[in-house]
Amino acid sequence: MRAQLLRSLLALAVLVPVGVLFGQLWQEQSDRLSFAAKERDGIEYLTTLSQVTTALTDAQSDAIAGSEIDQTALARAVDAASAVDARLGDDLRTHDRWSGLRAKIEALPTAASADREDLYTAYGEATDLLLALYGKVRENSQLIRDPEGDTYFLQDGAAEELPESVVAAGRFADLVVLAGSRPAAERAQAIAELTGARQGVLDPASDLADGLQSAVDSTDSRTMGGNLLSRLDRFRRGMDVLANSAGSLTGRATLPRADQLTAARAEVQAAATELSNAILAELDLLIEDRISGLSTERWLAVGTLAVVVLLAASPMALTLVDGRRRRRRPFGGVPDSVPSEWEPAGAAR
Repeated sequence: MRAQLLRSLLALAVLVPVGVLFGQLWQEQSDRLSFAAKERDGIEYLTTLSQVTTALTDAQSDAIAGSEIDQTALARAVDAASAVDARLGDDLRTHDRWSGLRAKIEALPTAASADREDLYTAYGEATDLLLALYGKVRENSQLIRDPEGDTYFLQDGAAEELPESVVAAGRFADLVVLAGSRPAAERAQAIAELTGARQGVLDPASDLADGLQSAVDSTDSRTMGGNLLSRLDRFRRGMDVLANSAGSLTGRATLPRADQLTAARAEVQAAATELSNAILAELDLLIEDRISGLSTERWLAVGTLAVVVLLAASPMALTLVDGRRRRRRPFGGVPDSVPSEWEPAGAAR
């Protein structure tokens, strides 16, 4: 009896640390699941911002070129982002920034009502707010703190390098249009501005290419390379064509023609949209797989705990059953039931 009681106490002693470890593991997995879920919210928000980026930069170029702005496309993108902000803005703390950006977009002047230089300044302020909102989303969704190399480089490309490239490409093409309307006395200043703007096109595109290659090199995904690299090549070709359309600006007396950049900018925009969708899809898939893996780990942990509890409870259960049997015996140790073959001494036969 004493040995059985000792085994029960030892089993109970094992259950206590096992329970503590299980609680710590459960909390750690809960934190990681919450982290990943917030990252996916960030990806959803970034997807709508990508649509706003395309529509806003297109509207800017149309306005500065004196063309009709596609207000429907811009309004559609703004409405989609507003709907996402209404759902996710509390957790991501983006309401104020989105409200400011939306008000700025809705107050943008049209080509018919403003000077081109004023248009460029107003749209520049709007796109600056847009890029700042990208940073806010990646910060508050914790994407910027993702511990995995592939997901980190993907979010960096989708939320920083790519939108910066798109905005820079639009500004460069628009500066060419503006430079053409400036007097000859300002030609040197215009060329200096274009030289800086062209470098602004090339730098983020190069950083994007390096980051996406690092993501592909560090991932276990078998599909990422095929899904991203061909689209990245198309985007880089478009950016190179756009930047080289102006030729060598150093020492030039003449400016590049605006119509030479129009098709190049349109190709950059199309390639950027395709690449952004691919990056965000790959990023979401990686985090979805992570969530699935964590859920599987949880079930395995629960199953392991159940087995340990059963094994530890067995000695206690046996001790309890044995104790009940002992209590059921009469005083003196005589069995409760008497075999039918046993007869008292002297009984008649």
